[in-house]
Amino acid sequence: MTKPTFYGVGIFVPVTNLERSTKWYTEMLGFEIIQRDEPNATVLMMNDHRVVFCLVLSFEIEHRSFPKNNYQVEQYFNFHTKDVNSSYQALKEKGADIGEIEQFDGGIRGFSLRDPDGNKYGVVN
Repeated sequence: MTKPTFYGVGIFVPVTNLERSTKWYTEMLGFEIIQRDEPNATVLMMNDHRVVFCLVLSFEIEHRSFPKNNYQVEQYFNFHTKDVNSSYQALKEKGADIGEIEQFDGGIRGFSLRDPDGNKYGVVN
């Protein structure tokens, strides 16, 4: 069996204020800064060391809505957690812009989360 070619994913996130967003992703989500390419970008890593977020200083950000579907999906990316209630409470206490916890098909529970620029994520179990 051959070894897979790919080992992780990098996600580029447009932000209007690099300093504010870097602080938000590190303090709110616990991401680790692995490289600063200031003034244009900051590279952050999730705790699994396989997902990298690159915050890119951007202008005239346009948010694309997820296309209509019958699968209850409204955002392009989800963060997975083992405990939706604890994650919700922790983010709420930090002042995050979050939606209410919802029940989805297949026993999945979760809520929406927006960064300071309105980039939308889901948080699900």
